[in-house]
Amino acid sequence: MTDKIFNLIRDLAAPAKGVRSVKVTDVMEQCTTKGFKPDQVDACLDEYEELNVWQVNQARTKITFI
Repeated sequence: MTDKIFNLIRDLAAPAKGVRSVKVTDVMEQCTTKGFKPDQVDACLDEYEELNVWQVNQARTKITFI
């Protein structure tokens, strides 16, 4: 499940060439449209942040790929 959410987030960030960040609100909107629950998205954000794939800012409004 988290890998599917990760792929959605990665695809959202891909169009912004050179800028490797995406808004959490955009992520939530896209993921809930696909049938994921907000707590599932939060779990994915935490998991991939622990793996140092991305950083979520302190206000939890932006995801930046490392």
